[in-house]
Amino acid sequence: MTDDTRATHFNCNCPHTPYSATIHQRASAVLGRRSFLAGLGALGAGVALWPRRALGATQAVVLRAARLFDGMAMRTPGVLVIKGDRIVSMMAGDAGADAHVVDLGDATIMPGLIDCHTHVAARVVTSIYLEGFGTRDESGDSVAEAAIFSVKNAASMLHNGFTTIRDVGGGSGIDLAVRDSIALGEIQGPRMLVAGLPLTITGGHGDANDVPSDVIVNRPTGVAFGPYGFREVVRENVKNHVDLIKILATGGVLSYGDVWNIPQMNLDEIQATVDEAHKFQRKVSAHCHGDPGIALAVEGGCDSIDHCTGVSESTARNMKDRGTYLVPTIWALDSIIQPGNPNHIPQNSLDKAKMMSDLRNAGVHRALGTGVKFAYGTDAGVFPHEQNNLDFALLHKLGMDPVDLLRSATSSAADLIGVSDRGRLAPGLLADVVAMHGDPVNEMDAMTRPKFVMQGGVQVELS
Repeated sequence: MTDDTRATHFNCNCPHTPYSATIHQRASAVLGRRSFLAGLGALGAGVALWPRRALGATQAVVLRAARLFDGMAMRTPGVLVIKGDRIVSMMAGDAGADAHVVDLGDATIMPGLIDCHTHVAARVVTSIYLEGFGTRDESGDSVAEAAIFSVKNAASMLHNGFTTIRDVGGGSGIDLAVRDSIALGEIQGPRMLVAGLPLTITGGHGDANDVPSDVIVNRPTGVAFGPYGFREVVRENVKNHVDLIKILATGGVLSYGDVWNIPQMNLDEIQATVDEAHKFQRKVSAHCHGDPGIALAVEGGCDSIDHCTGVSESTARNMKDRGTYLVPTIWALDSIIQPGNPNHIPQNSLDKAKMMSDLRNAGVHRALGTGVKFAYGTDAGVFPHEQNNLDFALLHKLGMDPVDLLRSATSSAADLIGVSDRGRLAPGLLADVVAMHGDPVNEMDAMTRPKFVMQGGVQVELS
């Protein structure tokens, strides 16, 4: 090998061969489509989405606006220089004379938003005895229908400015397939981290617990028993290439018959789950309602407590000391108790939701006062996915500082989900960028008015 050849290979000593279509095809056949495409998806996370508009693949792009939130603080005026799929600088002089300039006017440039609690798949009804919750004609009663609805759901959240989402519980592999298809640029949607099957106890939230014993639901459920049983489910999920693990530590609102605020998993089961997940470098998200279950999940080492309904001051202090994130889902509960029940929620779930509302608000106030870390999350899928930007105004009304709220959906959310290439605007990071009409610090409703969305340096066409 000549010196010039070595230079093109970064001076490493490992063997290099040219790309071979034959080898590519053989690898695909041997590994199987899903695992092979998942691997390519991991390498090609920056692939642009369709429909898309390149703003100059080789020339720099300068975004200008009245202000810019960099993930930590607000700056004025807003200037961002982008080349390819990366941020170059915040100084227009670094762009070069031939740069393409996009003037966004009275808008706020900010990092692409992150929603840490979503369910992309339209609901697959696993029990004929449980009334589907979702809007009429929006609930899938088969895996095929749910997968088709998921394509629309993912695009809806991207158009809201969410360039990354965490899907914390999918069924039948839909979340995995949607994640990989987005990464390959086959469909439009946010970058996804997915949990696969949530872990639950027999008869718990997540189990089809209204089905008579003579009715068989022929789908994986994530149900386990005891520390080693839950370790095995973690391993099965890792085998299927999940990005995180989700546990259902307490009862739920939309599950039939269980008590929403009673712990379901025992401490030793949670500790075993967290230990196994962390061994495989996966974080653990815990669905929790009621302080007893929240306290167990925090003590067990979970990385985030999602919903966190009714957290006590002592548990909130433990969360702060441990660095445990709180992922509130405000509109999810409020959407259930809307006047007229537009989402057709069964009465059992309506009764639970009405009891929980005041307890939830008091818990959020205690967590804010204690200094618990927040990461934005919505539970999109309980309500139509295009509404996943409504939690900003609701959290602000509950007393959350506007800048802290913006951090919760950018830099803090990136920290929770374990990514360092997004969530902030800084040189070298991914050019995942959104611009909102107006100034969200002074008017939080601005977060429902996206003006510009870019993912990996490619502008997303907004309808």
